[in-house]
Amino acid sequence: MKHAMTIILLATASAVLAADKPVIHHDVELWFDLGLHHVRILDTVTVPAGVDSLRLNEAFVLIGSDTPMPQVGSVSESLRTFPVAPGKVQLDYQAALFESTEDITFSRENVGREIQATVSNEGIYLAAEGWLVFHEDAMATHRLTVHTPLGWEPMTQGRRQSREVIGEELVTVWDATKPADGLILIANAYHVTERDFDGITSYTYFLEDDPKLVETYQERTGVYLEMYRDMIGPYPYAKFATVENWFPTGYGMPSWTLLGGTVLRLPFIPFTSFGHEIAHNWWGNSSFVDVEGGNWCEGLTVYCADYHYKSLESDAAAAEYRKNLLKDFAAYVTSERDMTLREFKSRHSGATRAIGYGKSMMVFHMVERAIGRDAFLKAIQDVWSSHPFTQVSWDDFFLAFSEFGGQDLGWMRDQWLERTGAPVLRLESAVTVDDRVNFVLTQDEPLWTVDVPVLVETLAGTEEHVVRLDAARAEYLVEAQGAVAIHVDPDDHVFRRLHPEEIEPTLSQVLGEEAPRFVAAGAPGREFSERWTESDNPIMVTMEDDPEAHARIVVNPSQLELKRWLPSDIQLAGTLLFLQGLRIDLKLNDVVMAVTDPDQPGVTSLLVLSRSDVGLPGLADRVSHYGKYSWLIFPAKGRPQRGNWPAVDSPLSLTLDPGGWK
Repeated sequence: MKHAMTIILLATASAVLAADKPVIHHDVELWFDLGLHHVRILDTVTVPAGVDSLRLNEAFVLIGSDTPMPQVGSVSESLRTFPVAPGKVQLDYQAALFESTEDITFSRENVGREIQATVSNEGIYLAAEGWLVFHEDAMATHRLTVHTPLGWEPMTQGRRQSREVIGEELVTVWDATKPADGLILIANAYHVTERDFDGITSYTYFLEDDPKLVETYQERTGVYLEMYRDMIGPYPYAKFATVENWFPTGYGMPSWTLLGGTVLRLPFIPFTSFGHEIAHNWWGNSSFVDVEGGNWCEGLTVYCADYHYKSLESDAAAAEYRKNLLKDFAAYVTSERDMTLREFKSRHSGATRAIGYGKSMMVFHMVERAIGRDAFLKAIQDVWSSHPFTQVSWDDFFLAFSEFGGQDLGWMRDQWLERTGAPVLRLESAVTVDDRVNFVLTQDEPLWTVDVPVLVETLAGTEEHVVRLDAARAEYLVEAQGAVAIHVDPDDHVFRRLHPEEIEPTLSQVLGEEAPRFVAAGAPGREFSERWTESDNPIMVTMEDDPEAHARIVVNPSQLELKRWLPSDIQLAGTLLFLQGLRIDLKLNDVVMAVTDPDQPGVTSLLVLSRSDVGLPGLADRVSHYGKYSWLIFPAKGRPQRGNWPAVDSPLSLTLDPGGWK
């Protein structure tokens, strides 16, 4: 099972397969000829009862006495099916595989083209459906003997049992004894390190000899293995390997992760997304997703990884993370793009990420608030330990939450998993009455049942009250001596649709636009627009054209036009831009800003100020990693700076005037 990293990395195919299925066993031997792009595979397949056919990718041909060498090409989308009976089947087959990796790009918001299989002097990568025979309703275990050129180290799932140099070859043997829905293999001229963490072998496979990078990833691996052992249960594999790819990827497979070189070296990755990939070895790789009931594992992995790290950092950091999830939902999920959590299978866009990762994470967070942290952890530990390498459903989790939480949470399950959308909360009024606060909450149709945190500021401090809203309008009275202000869900504990006033302009609002208009002159502007849309037909307009309520991406406007677009608190003096206390020379920095479109109130558009035509197209790839921010500064050298505009005052807050309505 292959999982995509949540932040930049973006690839596809979540683990959405069940166990409780027949298990095929492969005993495989592989040989490669890099110059000819050739792979030969000898596979002794043990076919269990219940499997009556196997499927093989049509790019591979069975070897016979008169078999010609196959033509070099890419894998096929077609699969060959042939009947089998229980017992052993020996298959000898080959292919010549090559795919160019030059145009492979990944972003946090959208999944680009994925390499399926290639054999060349650049590297070996086998991931295509059907490169090993399979049955769609069966799992598989594997033993692989891999012959690679001397100096080339392979990696796949399972334990490396042996490594031996024989003549001009390196021969390694791998045992993957845990059932899985497939297998990926990679090989390259890697620098390999290994360490032991309480009996678990941790490897790094990097394309460069980089001791500092090795130390970072080895240290973090040890931290995460211990963290999740304590949080969930014992690590289910013999090893974990961090492997560098020569083209962009961000995948988590059973017992290893495959990261593109650029992503691997981003300074924040070891402390964020890397841990997410390790957590997938518990959620998704050793407890499989029941595809019929919806993919829960991405949201739970976010909860246990990305969100958990923010919670360890501070309450404020955790609240900001929740707010960003709600902003993503507002930016990407329209009624046309919405789906229920029962319907979510895997991410392939900003909208599916906002639902399957963000909304799902918030459901787990709301359950934790409802039953308490200790009961929540006991429930997920019970689900994991009682379903080793078998399918798990949302229903299994809610049964455990109800059991360990001591209350029936069926209403939460049905509401949050089987409905699209999110509640819209409103604070209609609030008034102090003696030492109490009387307030009225309303919600838009259709109605939801939500436990709403209400913070009351008093002269002595802040008090939290939790009230249940399950009607269109409800009135509440809470004790609060000396109350001066009231705030409804200020820390975003409830999954809800934010009010526009709660959301400052951010890049995600433009990244979520299906048909942005580009005001970008010349060939570099055109190339930037094509890179942004990943298409040959971006919608190019002039400043005078009607944008028809679509976001505009304005590239290098004139000084006069730029001043018209800039927020009032940002000053421009020649090539100097003064932004939130920063003095930015536009000759030395690229600047990207999400701003309110001056010709379209309520629409967020984007200003792109590039210091050179040469670097402009590349900005399209970089911006997509920073959707939650309002502005970005990319200096000629050094790390980017980023920040957010302040949001307008929330309509869910009111100042209280003793004895009078506000």
